[in-house]
Amino acid sequence: MTNTAAKIDFATAATRLVSMRTRTQERRRFRRTPLIVGGRMLDTAGREHDCRTADISPGDVRIAATELPTVGERVVLYLDGIGRVSGKVARTCGEGEVAIIFDFSAHKREKLAEQLTVAINKDLGIEEPAHRVVADNARFIRIEHEAGDAYEGEVMDFSLAGVTIRTPRMAPPIGAWVRIGGVYGRVARLIEGGFAVDFETRGPALKRP
Repeated sequence: MTNTAAKIDFATAATRLVSMRTRTQERRRFRRTPLIVGGRMLDTAGREHDCRTADISPGDVRIAATELPTVGERVVLYLDGIGRVSGKVARTCGEGEVAIIFDFSAHKREKLAEQLTVAINKDLGIEEPAHRVVADNARFIRIEHEAGDAYEGEVMDFSLAGVTIRTPRMAPPIGAWVRIGGVYGRVARLIEGGFAVDFETRGPALKRP
């Protein structure tokens, strides 16, 4: 191979690596929220299929459906409480699920982030459509541990990624599953007088007290 050909090959390889890294960063830019809503999926042939979200972020969504689109196919989703979103199928996610990366503008992503925040608020029992609730506007909410304990705690703040709880009770250990309102999560860290929870896509069947 000539030096010129080698330089071209190296340049091509570098371009591909940068492209792959950019796509990976794009996929991981947004953290998905464990929000399950029903809806309809319109494929490229114009056929409609029932679907539901497994989790969703302002940048992508994982959906489950009886008939799945193929990788690379562009689809339109009409999701309950969210409305119309569109994107391309990026990959399959196990049996019966695919990941779809949205293809709309940054403004649409911001609007979707607000809609997801409102939806999570409702699951937590908080109706204000705010990005973050702080102590001055705190609410009490039911907390269930995987060990079977259940009690009320005070929401100090929250986002699409998680929630911070204040409680006089002993905090569960780091890594333990909890259910905050209607949302599952794992204890991420302990703070003075409470603990922080990172929302998770799927949770265990918690024991009832």
